[in-house]
Amino acid sequence: MGVCCTHPHQKLENPITPELVKEDIKYDQFALKIQKHYKGYKARKLYHKMRIKTEESPVVHHPKPEIAQKLSQTPTDYALTVQKALYKLGPFRYNDYINSDDPQKRSTNFQFKEEDKKLPFLEPHRLIDGAIYIGQWKNGMKWGKGKQIWPDGSVYEGFWQNNKACGIGRLIHQNGDVYIGDWLDDKCHGFGVYTHSDGTVYKGNWVEDKQEGDGIEEYPDGTVYKGQFLNSMKHGYGECFYSNKNYYKGEFQYNFIHGQGKFVWSDGKEYEGTWENNQMHGQGEFKWPDGRSYKGDYKHDLKDGEGEFIIDENTKYKGSWKNGKQHGDGVLVVKEIARPGIWCEGIRIQWKDKF
Repeated sequence: MGVCCTHPHQKLENPITPELVKEDIKYDQFALKIQKHYKGYKARKLYHKMRIKTEESPVVHHPKPEIAQKLSQTPTDYALTVQKALYKLGPFRYNDYINSDDPQKRSTNFQFKEEDKKLPFLEPHRLIDGAIYIGQWKNGMKWGKGKQIWPDGSVYEGFWQNNKACGIGRLIHQNGDVYIGDWLDDKCHGFGVYTHSDGTVYKGNWVEDKQEGDGIEEYPDGTVYKGQFLNSMKHGYGECFYSNKNYYKGEFQYNFIHGQGKFVWSDGKEYEGTWENNQMHGQGEFKWPDGRSYKGDYKHDLKDGEGEFIIDENTKYKGSWKNGKQHGDGVLVVKEIARPGIWCEGIRIQWKDKF
């Protein structure tokens, strides 16, 4: 359940001394021990409250013994990373997502109905895959409100239908990653927010566990991408605000700048035109902040083909280029006087007129 996305980050030296780290760990462990006992108390209280409400429910909803075995107590011994995430996020509030007017909190896949409120909320059951489920059941299937804890320590809490996560729910992975959003058939599907343990956050649409459609991805270094996704990659039209103040707006293909777009560097340079795999490639125009400009062909980030380079208001070159340099036939215009010539690797080797 859930999906992970990668983004390279530069590793920074840790300025904290080992002694302070040890003290911090001791404090965390003490705090988490208190939280564990409190959560156990809250879980027992909630179970007792829900059991009173549903004790008249027919036994037909209970799971068969070969599918789920009843346990005597609610487990609260989560992985340390999961405990920290639970402490930070707080309890999952079901009522925030029932008949909500907020489109980002309203499921498009499952609606919790009045009849679902009457379903039995049973004691913890261990499933055949080793996971533990505490929640509502319908005809022997997980249905309605419920929490599931996997053997690796991952925890899902939210809505269920036909034994699968369906509707709004929150999954905390064993590594500390968290997804909160819409689900369908045990997969992220609809609007959701995925927060990676490294700080990367994606907010947007999902299709079968993949980032797909419109979304925003924010990275720990300050880089922000807003635009379209396909198969969990930047794909389609979007804009990217880089941490070094560079900016790009245009087309992407499979995480690469690809197609038509405009890139503006923090020092004032800008290029608008065709891109291929993060490189200027095809027709485009490059401008410098001092007034110079080039309009023409590019290949792999270099002027290559035919193009016009304006040096200043009195001087320009128009002609052939290769590997970023004048190469072949061209015309040099100085103060409206044009002279044709031949260039080789940026050096004029011959004038073609008899000036």
